[in-house]
Amino acid sequence: MSDLTKILDKSTYKLFLFTFLLGILTYGFTLTTYTISVDNELPILADFGLDVGRWAQNLILYHLFGGHLRYFSVILSLFLFSVAAVQISKLLKFNGFAAFFFCGLFINFPQLSYQIIFGMMAVIAALGVLLSFLSVKMFLKGLDEESILLKIVYFLSIALLLMFTLAMYQAFIFIPITLYLILFFQKTFDEAFKISLEIKKALLFAVIIIISGILYSISVKIICPLQQGGYIESFVSGGSGGGFFSNFINISGTNLSGNFFYGEKLYSIASVLIIVLTVNLFLKKKHFIYRLLVLLVLIISPFTLSYFITNGYHPPRIYVTSSLVFAFVITFAINQLKISSSKITLTAVTSIFILNIYFVTMLFSSNNKIYKNDRRVAEKIDNAIQTKYPSFYTTEKSIYFYGYFPYEYHQKYRLDKSEIFGGSVFNWDNGNNYRIINFFREADIAEYNMIDKEKFDLVKDSIAKMPIWPDYESIKMINNSVIVKLGKDKGGLLYFE
Repeated sequence: MSDLTKILDKSTYKLFLFTFLLGILTYGFTLTTYTISVDNELPILADFGLDVGRWAQNLILYHLFGGHLRYFSVILSLFLFSVAAVQISKLLKFNGFAAFFFCGLFINFPQLSYQIIFGMMAVIAALGVLLSFLSVKMFLKGLDEESILLKIVYFLSIALLLMFTLAMYQAFIFIPITLYLILFFQKTFDEAFKISLEIKKALLFAVIIIISGILYSISVKIICPLQQGGYIESFVSGGSGGGFFSNFINISGTNLSGNFFYGEKLYSIASVLIIVLTVNLFLKKKHFIYRLLVLLVLIISPFTLSYFITNGYHPPRIYVTSSLVFAFVITFAINQLKISSSKITLTAVTSIFILNIYFVTMLFSSNNKIYKNDRRVAEKIDNAIQTKYPSFYTTEKSIYFYGYFPYEYHQKYRLDKSEIFGGSVFNWDNGNNYRIINFFREADIAEYNMIDKEKFDLVKDSIAKMPIWPDYESIKMINNSVIVKLGKDKGGLLYFE
C-alpha cells in the first residue's frame, strides 16, 4: 500500500510540475516585464470590493494581506491554478497522458489571462477554482456518509464554503455547477448508472447551492454597503438589443466559433469535438439523450451570464468556466476516441499549447505597449507642469484632468476584442480622475491630489476656452489648481458630482 502511495504521490508531483512550468512558460512575458494595466493602478483600501458585495475578496486582499498580494499575484495564481487543475483531473479520473492534456489545456487557455491581468483578481480567481473543487469533493464524500448527522455537517459546510466563494466573486458559483455537470456526464458511462438516483443527487446539490446563495445574500446585507445603480446593476441597465433569444444565438455562435474575445479562437476545437462526440455516442446508443443534453449544456455553459447582460458589455473574465470546459471536452474526446498516445494527438495538443502561449503573450505585450505609451504621456504632462508652473509643487498639488483621449490615441497598440488588455488609463471610464492620478503615483511619476469641490467651482468656467493636449495651453494653473485638458468632451464625474 505504501509503494502505491509513493507512486501516486510521484505521478501527482510530476503532473503538478508540468502544469506549473507550462503556466510559467505561457505567462513568461508578463512575469518578466513591468506593466500597470487598467485597474492595477488602484490602491486596495479598507472598503475595497464591499460596494459590489465581495466581502471575502476584501477580507483576503485588504485584511489578510494589506493590499500587497497583487505584487506577486501572477506567480502565486499560477501555482494555485496548477494545484486546482491537478486535483480536478484526479476528481475526473484522468490518468496518464489524459491527465497531462487536461491540466495543460486548463492552465494554458487564454481566458485565464483576463483574470490574471488583474492584480487584485488573479489569486482570488485561482482560489475560486480550488474552493469550488473542494465543495464538490466534500459533497461526494457527504453522499457516502451513513450518519445523517455527518451528512448534515458536510452539506452545511459546503453551503458556507460556497457562500464564501460567492463573496469573492459572484460568477464563481458556475464553477462547482460545471464540475458537477461534468461528473454527472461521466456517471452515464458507469454500468450501475441510474438516472433517477443521479437526478436526486443533482437536486440535492442544487438545494445546497441555493442555500449558499441565501446565506450570501444575508451576509451582504450585514457586511456590505451596497450601492443602488452601481457596477453590477449596470450590466442589465441597457436594452437587450433584439431580445433574449437573439442574444442567445449571437453570443453562443460567436463564442462557439472562438470569435468573442481575443485568444478564444481555439475554443472552436471543443465545439467541433462536441459534434464528433455526438456521432460517437449516437453509435453507442446507450443513454444517448442524457449524454447529448449534458454535452450541449456544457459547451455553452461558460457564457451563461452573457445571456442576461443587456448593456452590451461582456468582459471575458466572467467566463470563469471556459478553461475547465475547454480542457475537459478535448481530453474526454481524446480518451473516448482512444487516441491519447497517438503521435498525431501529441502533436496536436502541443500545437494548441504553442498557439495559446502566442495568444497570451500577444495580449500582455499589447498591454505593455499601451502602458509604456501612457507612461510617456504622463511624463510629458508632468514635465510640462514643472516647466510651466514650478511653484505648483509647493502647493497642495490639486489637479483636474478634463476629458479623455479618443481610442485613436492608443489604437495602434490594441488587439481587436482584447477588452481590458486594450485599455488606456487616459481613456478608460471616459477619463476617470481617480484612475489617472493613481496611475501617476503608481508609475512613480508624480504625487497629485484630486481637486475638491470648492477648488473645482473656481476653475470650471475657465476650461471651455482651453485647447486640448498636447497644446502648450492645454495645461493651466488657476488659484493653485492645475487643469489638464485631455479632450474636448467632459470625462467621468468627480466624486462630488
